[in-house]
Amino acid sequence: MVRQIAFGYGQSAIIGLAAVGALLGLWEVLADWYDVPTWLFPKPSDFLGRLGADWLMIAGHAMATSITILQGFALGVLVSVPLAYAIVSIPALERGLYPVIVFLNIMPKTVIGPILIIWFGIGPLISALIVFLMCFFPILVDAMHGFKHVDPRLFYISRSMGATNWQGFWKFRLPAAMPAIFSGMKIGIVKAVEGVIIAEFIASDAGLGFMIMQASAFMDVSLMFAGLIAAALVALVFNSAMSIFEKVLMPWSGRGH
Repeated sequence: MVRQIAFGYGQSAIIGLAAVGALLGLWEVLADWYDVPTWLFPKPSDFLGRLGADWLMIAGHAMATSITILQGFALGVLVSVPLAYAIVSIPALERGLYPVIVFLNIMPKTVIGPILIIWFGIGPLISALIVFLMCFFPILVDAMHGFKHVDPRLFYISRSMGATNWQGFWKFRLPAAMPAIFSGMKIGIVKAVEGVIIAEFIASDAGLGFMIMQASAFMDVSLMFAGLIAAALVALVFNSAMSIFEKVLMPWSGRGH
């Protein structure tokens, strides 16, 4: 099963790389043709060369960014999924707590960042918290949708088999809600990557966002583009890992998910 999934993603990766290669080749030719200055708009050979020349520094910042994403995203899942189940199970929570959560989600995260700096100082904790805030809401909403729309016949089956509430949740309700939960997690991981770059712009001393800001201060446009490429690669890795994780945990979903 895992081998088939890996083979399928390998084929998709080859097609994707070919398309990206063609785009970069066209970019290189046009930049040479119009003699665009490197400081204004670098050619692919310029920033890809920086990826190779400064790979150790870029890899270190990419690792810091990846760790922050993992921390914030894991916290988002651990908080949002149980909270979604609680809100769905207790109508008073949906009436009282959910509007508050929606209101807090509307607040711009770039405004919340300086407040968190005052409370906790500059460091990886702030970045992880902003990532958590970015991915929390989409996971919560989709998890609530999943728990709400479980086929009620599953409850009758579980009760007729003598299952306890916990067994009914673990064996029936959670697996039935997992497609919706994973839908929210896929959106959440994209938001997490977006959030970590914003967070590293605001309050960090490491990570790709911090590196891009430093390069901007020195007008090092080639390094800025190299940082953007590295951030895109990090996002691609996390998105692919999420899709593989979904296929492994939900083999019954087939090709439809």
